[in-house]
Amino acid sequence: MKRVLIAPTLLDAQLAVDTLSSLGIVTHIFNANAAGALGEVPFMQAQPEVWVDDDTQDGHAREALAGLRNAPVRNEKTCPHCGESSPGNFLSCWQCGRALPD
Repeated sequence: MKRVLIAPTLLDAQLAVDTLSSLGIVTHIFNANAAGALGEVPFMQAQPEVWVDDDTQDGHAREALAGLRNAPVRNEKTCPHCGESSPGNFLSCWQCGRALPD
Protein backbone atom coordinates (compact mmCIF):
# COMPACT_ATOMS: atom_id res chain seq x y z
CA MET A 1 0.00 0.00 0.00
CA LYS A 2 1.12 3.54 -0.77
CA ARG A 3 -0.21 6.89 0.33
CA VAL A 4 -1.12 9.08 -2.64
CA LEU A 5 -2.84 12.00 -0.91
CA ILE A 6 -3.08 13.82 2.40
CA ALA A 7 -6.42 15.59 2.08
CA PRO A 8 -7.38 18.80 3.88
CA THR A 9 -10.87 17.46 4.63
CA LEU A 10 -12.71 14.16 4.63
CA LEU A 11 -14.84 15.41 1.73
CA ASP A 12 -11.71 16.00 -0.38
CA ALA A 13 -10.47 12.51 0.50
CA GLN A 14 -13.81 10.96 -0.52
CA LEU A 15 -13.81 12.84 -3.84
CA ALA A 16 -10.31 11.50 -4.52
CA VAL A 17 -11.37 7.96 -3.62
CA ASP A 18 -14.44 8.22 -5.88
CA THR A 19 -12.28 9.45 -8.76
CA LEU A 20 -9.74 6.66 -8.31
CA SER A 21 -12.45 4.02 -7.88
CA SER A 22 -13.99 5.08 -11.20
CA LEU A 23 -10.59 4.24 -12.76
CA GLY A 24 -10.55 0.79 -11.14
CA ILE A 25 -7.97 1.71 -8.49
CA VAL A 26 -8.71 0.15 -5.10
CA THR A 27 -8.23 2.72 -2.31
CA HIS A 28 -8.67 3.21 1.42
CA ILE A 29 -9.11 6.31 3.56
CA PHE A 30 -7.12 6.40 6.78
CA ASN A 31 -7.79 8.89 9.60
CA ALA A 32 -11.40 9.27 8.47
CA ASN A 33 -12.56 9.85 12.03
CA ALA A 34 -9.46 11.56 13.42
CA ALA A 35 -10.77 15.13 13.22
CA GLY A 36 -12.10 14.78 16.76
CA ALA A 37 -8.55 14.24 17.97
CA LEU A 38 -7.33 17.64 16.79
CA GLY A 39 -5.65 19.37 19.68
CA GLU A 40 -4.68 16.04 21.22
CA VAL A 41 -2.55 14.88 18.29
CA PRO A 42 -0.52 16.91 15.78
CA PHE A 43 -2.53 18.39 12.92
CA MET A 44 -0.74 16.40 10.20
CA GLN A 45 -1.53 13.12 11.96
CA ALA A 46 -5.26 13.86 12.00
CA GLN A 47 -5.76 14.66 8.31
CA PRO A 48 -7.47 12.08 6.08
CA GLU A 49 -5.09 10.07 3.91
CA VAL A 50 -5.86 8.22 0.67
CA TRP A 51 -3.89 5.02 0.09
CA VAL A 52 -3.86 2.70 -2.94
CA ASP A 53 -3.78 -1.08 -2.46
CA ASP A 54 -1.52 -1.85 -5.40
CA ASP A 55 1.86 -0.10 -5.28
CA THR A 56 2.16 -0.33 -9.07
CA GLN A 57 -0.90 1.95 -9.46
CA ASP A 58 0.71 4.71 -7.40
CA GLY A 59 1.84 6.74 -10.44
CA HIS A 60 -1.48 6.38 -12.25
CA ALA A 61 -3.35 7.46 -9.11
CA ARG A 62 -1.15 10.52 -8.62
CA GLU A 63 -1.63 11.54 -12.26
CA ALA A 64 -5.41 11.22 -11.95
CA LEU A 65 -5.45 13.30 -8.76
CA ALA A 66 -3.21 15.96 -10.33
CA GLY A 67 -5.63 16.15 -13.27
CA LEU A 68 -8.51 16.51 -10.84
CA ARG A 69 -6.73 19.31 -8.99
CA ASN A 70 -5.93 21.18 -12.21
CA ALA A 71 -9.33 20.68 -13.86
CA PRO A 72 -11.00 23.94 -14.86
CA VAL A 73 -14.22 24.93 -13.16
CA ARG A 74 -17.00 24.46 -15.70
CA ASN A 75 -20.37 25.99 -16.28
CA GLU A 76 -19.94 29.14 -14.27
CA LYS A 77 -22.71 31.69 -14.18
CA THR A 78 -22.16 35.42 -13.81
CA CYS A 79 -24.63 37.29 -11.65
CA PRO A 80 -26.31 40.09 -13.63
CA HIS A 81 -26.69 42.13 -10.42
CA CYS A 82 -23.25 42.05 -8.78
CA GLY A 83 -21.07 40.47 -11.49
CA GLU A 84 -19.81 37.66 -9.26
CA SER A 85 -19.15 34.19 -10.75
CA SER A 86 -20.93 31.19 -9.23
CA PRO A 87 -20.81 27.47 -10.11
CA GLY A 88 -23.22 26.44 -12.85
CA ASN A 89 -25.38 24.35 -10.54
CA PHE A 90 -26.20 27.30 -8.27
CA LEU A 91 -29.69 28.77 -8.53
CA SER A 92 -28.81 31.98 -6.70
CA CYS A 93 -25.67 34.08 -6.41
CA TRP A 94 -23.51 33.16 -3.47
CA GLN A 95 -22.46 36.81 -3.09
CA CYS A 96 -25.74 38.76 -3.23
CA GLY A 97 -28.35 35.99 -3.04
CA ARG A 98 -30.28 37.03 -6.13
CA ALA A 99 -31.53 34.52 -8.71
CA LEU A 100 -29.06 33.52 -11.44
CA PRO A 101 -30.01 33.15 -15.10
CA ASP A 102 -30.57 29.65 -16.52
